[in-house]
Amino acid sequence: MKSSHLALTFSLFALGCPAPAQQVERLGPDVALLFGSGGNVLIVNGPNGVVLIDDQRPNDREETQAAIAQVSTGPVRYVIDTHWHLDHSGGNGWNARAGAVIVSHFNVRARRSAEQYMSAYDARIPPAPEFALPAITYENAMDLRHGAETIQLRHVANAHTDGDTIVRLSNANVIHMGDVFFNGYFPFIDRDSRGSVQGIIAALDRVLEVADERTRIVPSHGPIATRAELQAYRGMLHAISEQVRGAIAADQTRAQVLASDILAPYRAGREGDADGFLGAVYDCIAAEIAPRSGMVG
Repeated sequence: MKSSHLALTFSLFALGCPAPAQQVERLGPDVALLFGSGGNVLIVNGPNGVVLIDDQRPNDREETQAAIAQVSTGPVRYVIDTHWHLDHSGGNGWNARAGAVIVSHFNVRARRSAEQYMSAYDARIPPAPEFALPAITYENAMDLRHGAETIQLRHVANAHTDGDTIVRLSNANVIHMGDVFFNGYFPFIDRDSRGSVQGIIAALDRVLEVADERTRIVPSHGPIATRAELQAYRGMLHAISEQVRGAIAADQTRAQVLASDILAPYRAGREGDADGFLGAVYDCIAAEIAPRSGMVG
């Protein structure tokens, strides 16, 4: 999985020249999805301009602007960050300079205000300039009305990070999940940002409660999914977590779990850093068990 790991690392954090414009798919009269080089971007048009859900990396500006132009001639009024990672919030600077208001969970502003270290990539991410930080933050829930659309923001705690927002377009019946959902990839759990597999599963359960068979579910990376596909993803994470829990109960070490065949049923057709994912699951379950058992990690 080394080559896939490197490819995903480049996709998430490299700031080089943007790739050619990617596909834009209409999801409704005023809603479109850019399958971008850095990540999936929802574009919501309204009478006074556009709301973006995520805005990719800094150097994906031309690609993102070209996609917006297919939907609207108006300005970007708001950008909603699903979390702080630069493949999703890296365009905040150029959008803010153009007059957009950045909106996020308050932990996104806190993390972008200071240097962040990501041990999975051995990368230090410098703080954002003040003008590129979210100007509006919320704690648990927030609704934004934009034209005929109600955009619902809901925080899910300690999932991919500690600042994840699930964004639901109630009229269009579309949900953008950010990095809480990787479709076709083993997920990346940012332990340095207090992410956890338990939090991801809890977040998936919340989405499954409000989604129906017609809901278009947008992952951070990969194709649009159905509720049934999200349910299968949830089932995979739960099954893997329970197997890791059993291995820890049997006194298997982290190295032994990483050398096991736990992920074998899920590898076909799935990209991403499998070892990094399995190691993160082990760490999450071990951290949960330790306080209850008196284990010393």
